Amino acid sequence: KNKLLTEEVAENTSLTGLKKKQNTLVKSLQKEEKKLKRDLSDTKKAIAELDKKIDEIIREEMAREARSLRSKDVVALSASFEENKKKFPWPVESGFISQPFGRQNHPALKGIIIQNDGINIQTRNGEHVKAIFDGEVTAVAFTPGIGSTVLINHGNYFTVYTGLKDIVVKRGQKVKTNQDLGEIISNVDGISE
Repeated sequence: KNKLLTEEVAENTSLTGLKKKQNTLVKSLQKEEKKLKRDLSDTKKAIAELDKKIDEIIREEMAREARSLRSKDVVALSASFEENKKKFPWPVESGFISQPFGRQNHPALKGIIIQNDGINIQTRNGEHVKAIFDGEVTAVAFTPGIGSTVLINHGNYFTVYTGLKDIVVKRGQKVKTNQDLGEIISNVDGISE
């Protein structure tokens, strides 16, 4: 009888220990979820600010082009860009698409849908980013939480390169396909996107 009682006490102690570990784990996961939601909120705000800047720049560029005569060069560049849409080189040497274009489920938070108006390419820290096509640098801007952004005009089209540091181009500069624009920075988790 004593042996059975001792085994029951040992099992209860073990179960109590497991319950404490489980509670600690649940609290830890709840804290992590709150942090992810805060980070997501901060990222959404930074992206909204960046999108607003990009929209303003594009509107200004379109108004400027509407005021001036459309040159043969702009028409030719637009046509060439359109013809090459599926042949563009990657803006980095190596990496993979970590977040595709469009609406999708958040990778860690259930029930959260995110909208990506571009594509995210995860690559090595310090990787050099290159223009995917000939064009003119329309803007170089900095957004807290995201880093620097380079916007390139390709006639009727624009490409946007975000999450950069050490920018090596400036506004108004003509760039060629594969020309270096700057370097990728890592986010707080050490991820380069």
